[in-house]
Order: sequence, then structure tokens, then C-alpha cells
Amino acid sequence: MRIIIVGGGVVGMSLGDHLLRDKHQLSLIEVDPLLCEQLGEKLDAQILNGPGTSPTILKEAGLPDADMVLAVTPSDEVNMLVCAIAAQYDVKHRIARLRSAEFAEGSDVIDLARLGVTSVIYPEKVLADQIMQFVETPHAIEAANFEQGRILLRGFKVTEEMELANKTPQQIREEIAPVVVLFSALIRNGTGVIPDGATVIESGDTLYTLFPRESLDRFRKLIGIETKNRKIIMTGDSYSSIELAKLLDKTDYQVTYVDPSLEHANKAAALLENIEVLHGTCTEPDLLRELNVDAASFFIAASDEADYNMLSALLAKAEGVHEVIATTTEDLHDHLFHSIGIDHIINPRVTTARAILDIISRGHIGAVVKLSDVDIEAVRFNVSADCEVANQKVRKVATKLRRGSIIGVIVREDRMILPDGETIIKPDDHVIVITQHRNLSIVSKLFKPRRLFKRG
Repeated sequence: MRIIIVGGGVVGMSLGDHLLRDKHQLSLIEVDPLLCEQLGEKLDAQILNGPGTSPTILKEAGLPDADMVLAVTPSDEVNMLVCAIAAQYDVKHRIARLRSAEFAEGSDVIDLARLGVTSVIYPEKVLADQIMQFVETPHAIEAANFEQGRILLRGFKVTEEMELANKTPQQIREEIAPVVVLFSALIRNGTGVIPDGATVIESGDTLYTLFPRESLDRFRKLIGIETKNRKIIMTGDSYSSIELAKLLDKTDYQVTYVDPSLEHANKAAALLENIEVLHGTCTEPDLLRELNVDAASFFIAASDEADYNMLSALLAKAEGVHEVIATTTEDLHDHLFHSIGIDHIINPRVTTARAILDIISRGHIGAVVKLSDVDIEAVRFNVSADCEVANQKVRKVATKLRRGSIIGVIVREDRMILPDGETIIKPDDHVIVITQHRNLSIVSKLFKPRRLFKRG
């Protein structure tokens, strides 16, 4: 596709990096000349310096022939205007990043579609959804949802106490049937392994799984998630923290919301029905002790101040909370903060980029979540009517895959399917194969149209 990105910050750069890997033709417009220089060094794309609302610059970027425009600047007004201009050139897909609470909550006055916006990403809501993914599966080290939350990917460190430890995927499937869980990858001693039915899952492995939401309760038992402690303490004075609190308000957790801003605390208290809202700062150890933070399952710091989030999370961890989550827009070294006790570092700019990628390439796991720093890839293939796998059962196709490759997901008409052996791969499906890199050429041949191999 011919794609134009307007805005070259963390979101725009992350999008550009992934889209170039997928071989899209890309132009990126950024108003900051210094940032343009940096983007030019990192991305093999057309980089244009200037305002993204300039029709002249948009034309130079290829707007008349573009298939998609991604407006991801920090300004709602700029992003909407970019989409409005693109609509006049009949660009099919026009995605805007919007932060305004008015737009996020809906409006009886403004119709975004009439302004030229075909899809909207709200960073604060995306961030709250990402945090909730960890809340609903405590102890997870990786979490991502697909197909509007109907398909879940979770990564866990396997312990001896887990029900699945020292068993094979085949044994587990038989024990939990008809519940569906796909064991997509595991990391053992720094090496990536694509498990087959006979692979023994061992204590110490990092295991990645895919499963439909209806399998969540059984999956939680499979990995031994304790649900007795239902207490969460959260802090923040941002729109993101309000969005998160609204989601937590719908759960059975006992939630205490500590707001550093008195004005913001009053607003939060008026919006939330079942959550205790307090005015205070969680960088004070005495307050954390008064709140009995050591009895909480989660401490979540989601203010707009990265330093406050980090410090309060570290103090909460020192006081004995089981799991801490902190948000930051800073480009920090996650491994360093994990080593000092922060379980999850979530960057709202990165989560925004992932959400946009999920819209662009529905079900493209490789674009949305990185399995690990090992030789494992999630690759998406389009199924043509004359390729070898078309109209074949997954069971038959699996016999042609080398050890170290599995069919993970089938995307069909914007639905995401976790296949079993009897699932038939149909023309026009998009199939996500999880494979080790050494098998990629063999896997690719199965999905290439047969006519490409005819001679003479």
C-alpha cells in the first residue's frame, strides 16, 4: 500500500518501522527539522519537513495516489484536518490519533466521519485497555488482545506449581477439552522453541499462548492464578487514570484511587461509583502503609509524570505489593526497571502505535507484540485460490511444515480464528504462521500461488 504518516514522534516512527518491514511504500511528514534528520537516518522512506496540513507537502508525499493516511501528531486539530484533506483526494483509509475527551466520549454535534476520519485511536483508552490486560491475568510477562478483545495472547514464566508444568501440549489439550488454548512458543535457556504436541513444558520456560476469551477462566486455573486477593491501589491525575478507573469500576476488585490533584480527585469521585477516591501522593511511604499496600494484588501508577510513576511504584513494591505497573512516555530501558522491581513499564505512545497497526493489519501478531529477542517470527500470509494450502485442513498442512513451525491464527473477513486440525484454510484467508526463521523459506512456498512455479 501507499501510506502517508503525518507526525514523526515515537508513534510515527514506530509505525514507519513496522510498515517498512511489511514492504509498504511510505512517506512521513514531520514539522521538526531535527527530528526529520533523525528519521532519515532510521527509516528508508521519503521524509518531508513541514506542516502535515499543507496541501502542497501532502501532494509531494503522494496524497493523490495514497491508499492510507495516518495522522498521529500530538494535535487533535492537525490530525482531523489532515484526514479532511485526504478525504477530498478519496484516500480510502484515514486514521486519526485523538486525545480530546469530548471526541472519546462521543458528541451529538461533531460527526468525525463527516470530517474525513474513517478510524480513530484514543491513546488514553488504548493505554487503559493495555493495563487491564495485565490485571485480568496476573503474573503475565506479555499481554496483547486481538479482534476487539476476543483473542488473547499471554506470556508467562512457568513454575513447578503450575498445572501445565511437566506436561505436553497434547496432554493439556486432552485434559482441558473442549477449552481451546494454543501453545505458540516457548523460550528455554535463551533459545526459542515452537512446541509440538510432544514437547514437554518445563519449569523455568517462558511460555506464550493464544486463546479465545471464553477460555480465560480455565486458562487462569491452568497457570495457577490466585484470585483470593482482590485489591488494587492506583494513582494518577490524568485522563488515562480516569479511563482506567472506569474499567476497574466494572470489576469485582476493591479499588482505591489516590489522586495527587485535589481538583482532579473531585472530578474522579463524581464519575466513579464503587471506587474510593483519596487526595494524596503515593510517594509518601506513610500513606502507602495506611492503605495497606502490602495486601494489594496491584499498584498502578498512571499519571502524566514519569518520575512520580516510577518512584511511587518502587515505594509500593518495597512495601510489599505483589505486582506494580507504571506508565511513562520516556524512552527507558525496560530491563533496568524490571531488575529493580517494576513488573510492567507501559509507554502510551508505543501502545498507540500497536493499536493503529492492529487496525491496518488485523490479526498481525508480529506487528503488535514481540514474542522475544529470539529466532521466532509471526508471519502473515495471504491465501490465494491456487496456492498449495488453499482448501486444505490444518492437519494436512501441518504435516508439510518442518518442526519449529505452527499455524497460529486464521483471519477470515476480519474474524480471528484459532484453528484446530479440522479447520479448513480457505482462499482469501490471512494465515499467521509462528515459525523459526530457518523454516521461513519452506513455509513461504506453501503459500505462494502454484503458477509462480510453472516453467516454460
